[in-house]
Amino acid sequence: MPVQPQTGQTWSPAGTTASAYLVPLPLGVWLWLVCPQPYLPVTASGRIPQDVLRDDPLPLLPNQPFRADQGTFQHTLVRLPAVRSPWMRSVLENLRQGTLADLF
Repeated sequence: MPVQPQTGQTWSPAGTTASAYLVPLPLGVWLWLVCPQPYLPVTASGRIPQDVLRDDPLPLLPNQPFRADQGTFQHTLVRLPAVRSPWMRSVLENLRQGTLADLF
C-alpha cells in the first residue's frame, strides 16, 4: 500500500477489509510498480560492436571539400575589430580584388 507523502499514513481504500498485512511503500515506489516508465535509451559512447545490426543508414559523405561562402566570409571579416590592422586589411583587399577567390 502506498504511503501518503504528507501525513506518512498508509493508504487503503475505504470500506475494504485487508486479508493480508499492509506493507507501507513510499509513493514513488508505488507509482513505479503501478505505472512503470518506458525504457529510455541511453546514449552509448564508443563504437558499435561487430555483431550489432544498425537500424539507421550511415551518414553520406560529401562529394567535394567544404568551401565557405565568399559573401558570408567577407561580411564576417568586415565586422571584426581586427580588420583595421594592416595584415587583415590586405586580406580583405585581396578578397575584394579576386586574388583569394579560388578559395571560395
